[in-house]
Amino acid sequence: RAATIDHVVPRSKGGRHAWDNVVAACGQCNQVKADRFLADLGWELRVTPRQPSGAHWLLIGVQSRMDPAWAAWLPDAC
Repeated sequence: RAATIDHVVPRSKGGRHAWDNVVAACGQCNQVKADRFLADLGWELRVTPRQPSGAHWLLIGVQSRMDPAWAAWLPDAC
């Protein structure tokens, strides 16, 4: 299954587009969750979202055009 990006706290409900509020989810789960809170579905995260680490993230950033909003996490890539 292809992974999608899901906002833990939906943006329409005040969630930010930031590392601590986004997770990878399969498309089906992302559609089921839709614009709801995890608690509304009785779901829990397996891990707490956090800023990624490791050199591979910098390489991805260098190879693509980065949104300036991510510069705080990928300073050498923007």
